[in-house]
Amino acid sequence: MKHPDSEQPGTWRGRFKDAFFGLQCRATCGVVSLTFAMVALVCWLFVGMSSNLAGRLQRQQCAQLSAVLAQAAANAMEHRDARALDTLANQFTGSDSLLFVTFFDAAGQVVASAEVDSARLRRTGPQEVALVSGGTLGTPVFVPARDGGDAYLDVTYPINKWLELDRGEVQDAEPSPPRRTELLGYVRMGLNVERSLHELSTSMDLVSGTAILIAIVTVPLAFFIVRHVVEPTNELSRVTDAFASGNLSARSGVRRRDEIGKLANAFNHMADLHERNHNQLVALNAELEERVSRRTQQLRELASRDPLTGLYNRRHFNEVLTRRLAEARRYDTPLSCLMLDLDDFKGTNDTHGHQVGDELLVLTGLTVTSQLRAADVAARFGGDEFVVLLPQTTSQRARTLSERIAEKLAAGVREQLPHVRLTLSIGISSLQNVDSDDPDDLIRAADRALYAAKSEGKNRIVTAAVGAS
Repeated sequence: MKHPDSEQPGTWRGRFKDAFFGLQCRATCGVVSLTFAMVALVCWLFVGMSSNLAGRLQRQQCAQLSAVLAQAAANAMEHRDARALDTLANQFTGSDSLLFVTFFDAAGQVVASAEVDSARLRRTGPQEVALVSGGTLGTPVFVPARDGGDAYLDVTYPINKWLELDRGEVQDAEPSPPRRTELLGYVRMGLNVERSLHELSTSMDLVSGTAILIAIVTVPLAFFIVRHVVEPTNELSRVTDAFASGNLSARSGVRRRDEIGKLANAFNHMADLHERNHNQLVALNAELEERVSRRTQQLRELASRDPLTGLYNRRHFNEVLTRRLAEARRYDTPLSCLMLDLDDFKGTNDTHGHQVGDELLVLTGLTVTSQLRAADVAARFGGDEFVVLLPQTTSQRARTLSERIAEKLAAGVREQLPHVRLTLSIGISSLQNVDSDDPDDLIRAADRALYAAKSEGKNRIVTAAVGAS
């Protein structure tokens, strides 16, 4: 049986019940407030972390893309090839990723430029960021959207040419001296971040609203949502850090249809775009390097050739002679040298003219090369003198070859220039006859043998005496 005053207000039981009820309410409110605070803190951390990661990734992508673009344009900028720069600019503005690409020379004058949409670019206004403004050179600058334009990252990167140190600087420098550069110009580009900002903002709003709604509905579910959001975010953060560290194949494994999934899909899309652009730049750089290599080889080949006869020049012959002589001494193999001279060439040149003289020189070069092996080297030594290096050839075989060359040349002159009378004198030297390791001694011995052939009446072949040097 209840006491009549047990639960009445003002009694000690009523006061205890009211106090317990108030404490329970305050505890519940505290738990809910703590939950709301934790949810708000998690949302704030999530928004800040995702924004920082996305912004850092976009700036790194923009800086890397501008650096690679500057490297790819260095050769064209050095040669002031506006057409190549226009082509390069249009290639990279073929999508909405780059709003504009502009190449400037070192004085700040525009050399080439391309943009996706002229009207949108005028609303965006790339002129708001200076070409070179102190520490902003090479650093992306965020330009907010205005008047219907797009927000973008504006970056200006120098286009440099690496200069090789001369020999004196290399000797006086430290073990690893810094290489000097020459400023060729600048490349300026605008990376569109409007789509990424919009997707990121939408995702953040949805995530925040969902988290607050779940916290209001139930406290346990709020903790579950926090855990459900933080874990994939951490996974996306790890993937983003791996991608920013250079692993371009890193992709988020989050496969969801909520805001986190959208953010992961946006990151994967941005990573795919960056990797594709990077691969295009790598392929373009490889192609440019291949072209430069081929052109360098062509120029090197042209520099080692006589322009009239197509034979090697004297400088190249001396380089080959040094290597072949060292090989012959090392492996104890024979090596012979022929010195050829057209008899009375000056008189023939004066009588029939320089054109006929040039034809005789060309015919001689063609005749000599037609009788040689792939390992043999023929060169025009000067004027009407020719020299031939015959690896793994004795003096006897060299004499047989000399006789064949003289016969072929005489037949060619009779066939092509019947009104010209021309003979050939040849001097032969060989390592078996020359006791010296000096390459010049082998040539001098052949030259003395040629002089002997001239002295004995011309139109003959003379082998250097044993021991000649």
